[in-house]
Formats: sequence, C-alpha cells, structure tokens
Amino acid sequence: MTDNRAPSHFIYLALLALFWGSAFMFVKISLDSISPLTLSASRIAIGAIVLTLITLKMGEKLPQDRGQWLLCAIIGIIGNVIPFFLLNWSIQFVDSSLAAICMSLSPLFTITLAHYMTHDEKFSANKLIGIIFGVLGVASLFYGTMVEVATSTTLLLALSGLLATAFFYALAGVLVKRLKNKNPLSTSSAMLISAAVITIPLALIFETPWTLTPTAPAVYSVLILGVFATGIAALILFHLTHLAGATFVSYGTYLIPLVGMTAGYIWLNEPLTTTYLVSVSFIFTGIFLAEKRTKKPKLKPTNKK
Repeated sequence: MTDNRAPSHFIYLALLALFWGSAFMFVKISLDSISPLTLSASRIAIGAIVLTLITLKMGEKLPQDRGQWLLCAIIGIIGNVIPFFLLNWSIQFVDSSLAAICMSLSPLFTITLAHYMTHDEKFSANKLIGIIFGVLGVASLFYGTMVEVATSTTLLLALSGLLATAFFYALAGVLVKRLKNKNPLSTSSAMLISAAVITIPLALIFETPWTLTPTAPAVYSVLILGVFATGIAALILFHLTHLAGATFVSYGTYLIPLVGMTAGYIWLNEPLTTTYLVSVSFIFTGIFLAEKRTKKPKLKPTNKK
C-alpha cells in the first residue's frame, strides 16, 4: 500500500463512518415504537436481502460447504444476533452518544482477543499501554455517567450491555479470519442470512411484532439501518479493505464516536458532557498507542575499503 492514497479511499472511509456512526441515532429513534428484538430481526433481514442481491448481481455464489455455513452462522450469532439485541436493549436507557463511545472500544478488545486466539498478533508494550488507556476511558465513562444520572441497576446493566456489544463485535472480527472462504460478499451474505433465520423466529415468539404500531420515523430508521448501516456498509467495508488495507479501514474507529455524538447532539438534543469528551480522549489515545508501530532502526551503511 502506498502513502499516496486515492481520494476515493477517504470518501469510502467517510461513508463507512457516517453509516455506522449515525446508526446509534436511528436505533434510538426506532426504539420509540419498535421493540429491541424485532428491531434486530428487521435490520438483519433487510441487510441480508440487500447484500445477497448485490452478491448474486455480481455473479458471486453463496458458500457451498456445510461447514462454512455453520461457521458463518456462529459468526452471525456472535457478530449480529447478540450484539444487535444488546445494543438495542441498552440504548433505551442511555444516550446514543454514549453507546457510540462504547463501540470505539472494539479495537482494544480485538487486540486482547487476537493475543490469545491467533499466533501472529501478540501483545507488545504499546498494545498493553493502549489497553490501559482504554480501561481508563471506560472507568471515566462509568463514573461520570453514575454521577450525572441517578444510579440504578438498569443503568449498570445498560452500560455493561454496551461493553458486551463492543466485545462481541471484536470477537466476531477475530473469528472471521478463520473462514476458509475469503470471498467477502459470499461470506457476509451467508452470515446475515444465518443471523436472520435465527433472529426472526425469536422476535415472532417473544415480542409478537404484529401487535406493534411503529411510527413513520421508526420505519424509516429501520430501513436506513438495514440498507445502509448493515447491508451497504458491509459492502463498503470489504471493498475498502481490498483497496486500502485493514489498517487504513481501522482509522474509521476514530470517526464513528464523533459522528455518533454529533448526530445525537444535533437531532436528538443529547448533551455533549465533559464525561464523554474525557472518555473519548482516553480511548482514542489508547487506540493510537495500541496501533502505533515501533520503527526499526536503520542500519548505517558500512564503508568498505
């Protein structure tokens, strides 16, 4: 990869941050009249349809091996079913801005998981220091939230649910590396299809969605979440990773909470508290230190006589 990146790379990165960062606001809007599990099922189903149509349109095939489908289903559960529900349930009790900040912890969780689950991504001094800063960010976020809002068991569970969401996103990312089928469209479609097959029956059983009366803003928000934040975002993610590399894509981590906080502040009238700014500073510093690579000293040329 060269340092002189094409302008399109930055456009794709901005779109990815926009789709994912604004998703927290749309989830908050949807939950006004749609229950958490039904929202998850709707979002995943729409994303699966969009991505599968794109996959077939481009002449790609879905996985043929049963073992690959099983692994895709496992990753779909870990990366979509569980975290989507946890996010939807938790965000009912906190600001969408706070949820966006918590999601920025995913890279630090990924670093920790990769150390134990891979053989070539072990801890370094920088990574350990970065994780410490991430922990400080979480601590300041929890402490500040408890001070600013009346402490309750529900609030603690919501904050824990958001951290668990970031953890499951990270775990799914590490498991993706074990897929033998490296075709991103094929595997991502299979993961969303599997997740939809699991989530839709759960929503039908536990939430009876046919009794809901969603508002127009909620319906529009679900469509945006399914088409853009789930389906199109996955396509951009894989395309940009192919063009610019995973490291460049990871820079979007810095933009997502900023987009999430801005969207919540402008459209949902959520406050930009000192707690949020302090925790974001700690987390961003942690990610920067964890991703920073130590430069190898250059060997001085020897003058041979």
